[in-house]
Amino acid sequence: MRKTDVTYSFFHFACLVVVSIAIFFNKWLLVYVKPVVPIALIVLYLRFVKKPDFLFPLSMGVITAINVFIYLDFEKHYTFIAILTAIFYVLCVLLLKKFITKRDIKLRLLLTPQVLLSIMLIGYLIYSLIELVFPKIINSLEEVTLVTIALLLFVTVCFFIYSANRFEKSIYLFIAACCTLFVDGLLTINELYYYNKVFTVLINITEVIGLYFLTIFFIETKLLDEKYVDEEYF
Repeated sequence: MRKTDVTYSFFHFACLVVVSIAIFFNKWLLVYVKPVVPIALIVLYLRFVKKPDFLFPLSMGVITAINVFIYLDFEKHYTFIAILTAIFYVLCVLLLKKFITKRDIKLRLLLTPQVLLSIMLIGYLIYSLIELVFPKIINSLEEVTLVTIALLLFVTVCFFIYSANRFEKSIYLFIAACCTLFVDGLLTINELYYYNKVFTVLINITEVIGLYFLTIFFIETKLLDEKYVDEEYF
């Protein structure tokens, strides 16, 4: 696979357009240009994955809808955004289940100091975020709970695949999960508590990076050791 392929060029061009719009123009224009990125990722995925899963184009379609609602009016369309976001994470988990076995799910991994500290930090971050924007979401607590559960499920699956270290490029899932946490947190603050154009730029750059690494994981990953090829996957 050549990174100079026209499909990569299309993706890089789409990223440049989105970031340029976020920096130099009003954010509402992203309604029209942001969908180009998921489309470019779909093209990239279909171009290089030998056995494409229809869930990937579907997940990118959901991301497109989410971004349209976000930049039309985040607060007004929050219910739709929350439900679609939860659906996106569930689709990602379904896509990733083929990369995780029951043997990978080791609860002892959750009891290490590093993981416990990470869990506490993520929990505190989510709690602080909800407390910060609570007046704005007081009527949408069910949606917030749904998104939080779906997000944590996605991050957990990424963590187990990364920790199992059976696939190449599993670090890409770790990066994608970190980007997801950053984007969801900063986007909520930016749209419901304190808007800043710099935040909009950071959100768009980080989201593109996260989606890119998630896509490249599906394209480039393979088993590190063929002895795992006959294992039972979820």
